[in-house]
Amino acid sequence: MGQRKGLGIALGAPVYVCGKDMQANTVTVGPESALFATTLIADSWNWFPFDTLSEPLRVKAKARSRMTEQPAWVYPMDNGLARVEFDEPQRAITKGQAVVF
Repeated sequence: MGQRKGLGIALGAPVYVCGKDMQANTVTVGPESALFATTLIADSWNWFPFDTLSEPLRVKAKARSRMTEQPAWVYPMDNGLARVEFDEPQRAITKGQAVVF
């Protein structure tokens, strides 16, 4: 997500990888504005210092290793999932990456 160089296409304006569908063997490209999102759904949690999230929690979060921590809310969901809502849109939140609070 967010890759711009090395795509091998020229469209007259910069385009970025905005999505991938491995089953269909496709890559979606678009303008940089399409990379921004405020929400992600996460699973496979390691909660410290508590065992589970039972109520909304105010956090500083980062969804990319070089990202600066950003204010967000974490909301518990069914089946061990959690919804993370950033106060401001974040660039290139990518499926499969860790989110750290």
